[in-house]
Amino acid sequence: MILQATVITLLTFAADPSARARLSQLLAAQRSAPDPVALAPEEPRNEPSISTVYPSRAFLERTLDITIGGDDTEWTDAALVDFGDGIRVESVRVASPTGLVARITVDDDAALGARDVTVREGEVEVVYAGAFTLEAPLAFKVLNGTRAAGSILNGKLVQRDITTPFDPIDNTLTFDDPGFTVDYLYAQQYTAEFALLVDVPVAAGTYDLTVVSGLAGAQLRSTGPDILPIAARTPLPLEVGDNPGALKEPFGTKLYKFTPPAEPTRLTLSVTADIEGASPILAVLPASGRFADLLGADARVVVDSNSAAPIYVIYWDATGADAHAYTINLATAPPPPPEAEPNDDCAAATPVTAASSTLGELRDNSDVDWFVFTAGAADVGKTVHVRTQPGQPTTDTVVEVFAADCTTSLGGPSPDFAYHEDFTSTALAVAGPVYVKVSLSAEASEGGTYELTIALE
Repeated sequence: MILQATVITLLTFAADPSARARLSQLLAAQRSAPDPVALAPEEPRNEPSISTVYPSRAFLERTLDITIGGDDTEWTDAALVDFGDGIRVESVRVASPTGLVARITVDDDAALGARDVTVREGEVEVVYAGAFTLEAPLAFKVLNGTRAAGSILNGKLVQRDITTPFDPIDNTLTFDDPGFTVDYLYAQQYTAEFALLVDVPVAAGTYDLTVVSGLAGAQLRSTGPDILPIAARTPLPLEVGDNPGALKEPFGTKLYKFTPPAEPTRLTLSVTADIEGASPILAVLPASGRFADLLGADARVVVDSNSAAPIYVIYWDATGADAHAYTINLATAPPPPPEAEPNDDCAAATPVTAASSTLGELRDNSDVDWFVFTAGAADVGKTVHVRTQPGQPTTDTVVEVFAADCTTSLGGPSPDFAYHEDFTSTALAVAGPVYVKVSLSAEASEGGTYELTIALE
């Protein structure tokens, strides 16, 4: 029997120390390496906001474009812009996802001051608090005078909106109350000088001023809301005789009141100031207290009263003299007699004296008034001084002095330089009747009343 044997040979390998060290290095590196399946964290997303508003201010009654810049915004044509009450957004143009151009119109009564700017789109709303300011385009640079009822003010206004200068020719100053009258308004590019008359009945308060500039159809309004303060004041009593007073401020005013007797009375008011260079003026108003009904304005004013209706007298110095004292004198007397109609020709002349005042009226251009007085022997060589005065301020008269034959002119007619005449004749050659003829100027469009004064000098 043959026995087969399998020989198993056992192979023995020696361990490699360097291989184990290498494996340890690989495992260590794997432990410190990022997890290959982990995601990097997302950076936080910024909230959308408004970053810029330009320009950041606007003036009342203006239309302009406002550029709005955003951060992290995604604005589209659906974006809505809001500047608050009184500012209408006419249109919005999307310049980019982070830029809008809004055309706005500011109302005349919009509230002044800081405004929030808001942009809404869908459910996203962004607000820039206080980013926009509304201002008044009109302001005082200078305001002179007593800021009270029954006063005269003057000063200078300034246009604060340099994009809208005043028109060089067409400008009107308006108010939100009929009790103000503008005497003059002289505008340059960015300033306007003015004089303002304030009626006695104007209530105490603050008032808007508006300059309307430019031709009709292309006018621009510039308003200063509540920039004119007017205080109430009680008129001082005016007495017959001398009334001393004092003014503390240049261009200031004092308001007086006088009630005449019920019967016809002539009131003569005159004023003097105790400071050199002053130009004292009395503005006399009827019972209405309105400058539209002004009875006279001068250093001497004569008023004929027919009732116990009061008059108001405003003292004002036209030169703006420093603080000073003054005296107003009030004299009363019966009014001059009226002419005796008809007196349309020399034969029907109204008799007067050589020193007289007479009230007359010329109805139209065909009407003529004749007057006659007698010059004595002592008057030979003297001249006849003839004046016409209101009556009505616009009664445009012409006067002429004649010798006794009613045809020989003594140096006339008067030159007709103004509505009222101040004419002096040639010297009287003989005693006897002297005639004065009063007629309307060839330039007059209507008749009116007048007062004729005659004096020998």
